[in-house]
Amino acid sequence: MRKPALAQWLLLAAAALFLGACNSDHKNTEDTTTGPPGPKEQPAARAIDFIIVPGQRVGAITAASTEADIKELYGEDNVEYRSVHIGEGESQPGIAVFPNTPDELEIVWDIAAATGNPEFIRISNENTAWRTVQGVTVGTSLKELEKINGKPFQLYGFGWDYGGLVSDWKSGKLNSHLIIALEPADWEEVGPEVSGDIILSSDDPKVRKLNARVASMVVTFEL
Repeated sequence: MRKPALAQWLLLAAAALFLGACNSDHKNTEDTTTGPPGPKEQPAARAIDFIIVPGQRVGAITAASTEADIKELYGEDNVEYRSVHIGEGESQPGIAVFPNTPDELEIVWDIAAATGNPEFIRISNENTAWRTVQGVTVGTSLKELEKINGKPFQLYGFGWDYGGLVSDWKSGKLNSHLIIALEPADWEEVGPEVSGDIILSSDDPKVRKLNARVASMVVTFEL
């Protein structure tokens, strides 16, 4: 099975930030209207494992899971075919599990290996129940992330293709199968000293004052 370059995975996480910004007004409009029915009901919450073990599984989904497996796990009505945006104007075929709900997962198939198994899984909605075994989820603060990792980590400057993406966990408790994109609380606070193609440390005071939080997570699997 082909192992994608780190830059590709980083761009996949960044794509979620871009789409979220583009769709924010649209989402707000949908939330205040009536008409279209709401998202399909999920199976009982107690029956769902929402724990992510980066490199191994997302809930019950593993590197060996097939589309049929996923439909059996979560219900065919909770799976939607989707062309998943992966950055730089490109998309790959995939599916969404629990589409248009806080617990939505986007799964892209490994078309290079032609195995019909997941290549990566992305989570990018607020108030999701999905979280890593260490407690990382969408909305986790930079300070919390640093505490979970057990030490400071490195990230790219904000405001470009790889903006806010963790580039190196610095041998902390988190590993490279968890790709994190951070977003500042207020973009107006982002100055040139923390912007662009530069590497920053999470404990840099200029970074800390941005109160950044996890905006999306991409999970890959051990090969």
